[in-house]
Amino acid sequence: MNHASFPHFTGVVDWRHRRAGAAHSLVRAVHDPAARQTVVVVSELASNPADRGITDDFGSVADAVVPVLRGELAQDLGTVVWIAHFGEFSYDDPTGPETFHRIEVTGDAGSGHQDDLRGDRALSAQEVEALLKGRRLDPVPQVLTALGRQG
Repeated sequence: MNHASFPHFTGVVDWRHRRAGAAHSLVRAVHDPAARQTVVVVSELASNPADRGITDDFGSVADAVVPVLRGELAQDLGTVVWIAHFGEFSYDDPTGPETFHRIEVTGDAGSGHQDDLRGDRALSAQEVEALLKGRRLDPVPQVLTALGRQG
């Protein structure tokens, strides 16, 4: 199946950091109904305050993103694969290359999601593209411009 035929979502999602308040992230997701799997890439943006990073409260990110995806992709997201994405677009002082980390998230929208960073693992860009059914991730600045947002 061509990657374009899978339901997908791209947008900036606002969420509330459990300690520091209002936050936002770029979210890109692909849903495979046959496999009952949704892959979600959450990109950290430099425009998000430094004390509201995604890996510091990924459970709250998931709590905000799941209802959006249920409205945009499918009520039944199936298994959700969460990927945190970082790069030069993430920080005012970039420190290294673009990176991806699979985040282990437990719980659900009813009880709230929790993350356990001990289960996280690094992924290559090729592994992420394979999980996204061959859909390439456009550069974050380009996506934000297309959405009319700043990073």
